[in-house]
Amino acid sequence: MTMWEVLKIARTESVSAIRAAYVRVLCETKPEEFSVPDFLAAHEAYQRSLIYARSGADPDFEIPEDRNSLRITRGVIAYMEPIVRLRELSAPDAAKGNTPPEVAARLDDIVCFYTSMMALHDDFYSRIEMDNWQELLHNDLLSNNVIVRYLRLPLLASCAAEPLLPQSVWLYLDMIFQWSNPNIGVPKDYADEMKILKVETDPKWDLSFARFRLIKKLPERPKEKDVVAGPLKWEYKRAKRPSSLNTDFEMYAAYRRFARDAIIAGNMPEAEKWFVRSANVFDGDSDLFVIYYDFLRGLRERGEYRMTQAMHLGIIERLLDFFPEHLGFLISRADYYSDIKDFDRAIEEYRKLENQFPDSLMVLYAMAKACRANGQEAEASRIHKLIEKRYKSVQERLKSGRSHSLDSASMQSIMHQNEEVMRLVSDKGKSK
Repeated sequence: MTMWEVLKIARTESVSAIRAAYVRVLCETKPEEFSVPDFLAAHEAYQRSLIYARSGADPDFEIPEDRNSLRITRGVIAYMEPIVRLRELSAPDAAKGNTPPEVAARLDDIVCFYTSMMALHDDFYSRIEMDNWQELLHNDLLSNNVIVRYLRLPLLASCAAEPLLPQSVWLYLDMIFQWSNPNIGVPKDYADEMKILKVETDPKWDLSFARFRLIKKLPERPKEKDVVAGPLKWEYKRAKRPSSLNTDFEMYAAYRRFARDAIIAGNMPEAEKWFVRSANVFDGDSDLFVIYYDFLRGLRERGEYRMTQAMHLGIIERLLDFFPEHLGFLISRADYYSDIKDFDRAIEEYRKLENQFPDSLMVLYAMAKACRANGQEAEASRIHKLIEKRYKSVQERLKSGRSHSLDSASMQSIMHQNEEVMRLVSDKGKSK
């Protein structure tokens, strides 16, 4: 059978029509007629027809006769388990048990709604679009608080099994199902799911999906992170410019999430491994470089790590491609040379920055550290005195808005940095 015969529709390039057909086929299957091989066939037909809709590839793909050879993801299984339980719950049984009457009265509608969520969540390029979720969740079922409460925990488990969603979608789902509402609470056995929810809704980890568009069939590749093989060297000198013609964004987004989770866990080897694999798939996403840079910078500031690999200079240079006037990244480039003990080059870079950002005392402080590390104690002392001399006038200029900085946010940031620098310099003076 072709994928269109399985889905019971004519060939189409409409993603929404394909998704609707997939949901209809699953919902029309009677519980006693449901079989795993048939479900696997429907799922394969759905995935293959989506590829056709977006790329024109394999217009009449034949579903293999050996359907047990087909595979589904953990995320699909997390949806199917509650759907199967709902399908097996007949209306009379529901009425006799603990099932709320409002749920028992609309079992078929709930099954189709849950199946629609599964279908949307199983299509990466559709699930990253907020409009699709708003359309799906604009459903009269969700105007009934009893039904919402009934679905609340199963849907949390289903979504958390494949959490690769934009933060805006997570926030929208949380608003509807009230997972994080402390007045309702979540049982302790959902602790893992709540941990995922907390990360995914944290503004610090809001990663953009805006550039991810697929218009070409991509090669077959593994989806599970533990079987992924690939180079562990970032080809940073060959920047990949944003292009949906040569990028597997679903793979990239998964790798980026693995890197982010390793960063959150403080696991340096895993963070580097998944950063490299992410960047080798696509390096046109500033979010990846920012979170990894912040991680390395934090380690360096705590004295746990020194940025001495050529790759780290590549990270800074890539960030400067995105943000060419960013003072922090420019200082980090000079810091890199200091870390590799090329102090003359580091001091040269700091002097350039002193001229470019005359209101930043952080540049002078970093220069003094490099001078001291290079045995130039007198020069370091001179720079500290220069910081003390400039501090008052620089801060007044920043407060008045007459700075060389480009915007008020930059001026505020430099002001706070200057306060910290002055504190450090004062502490060193007292300790002598």
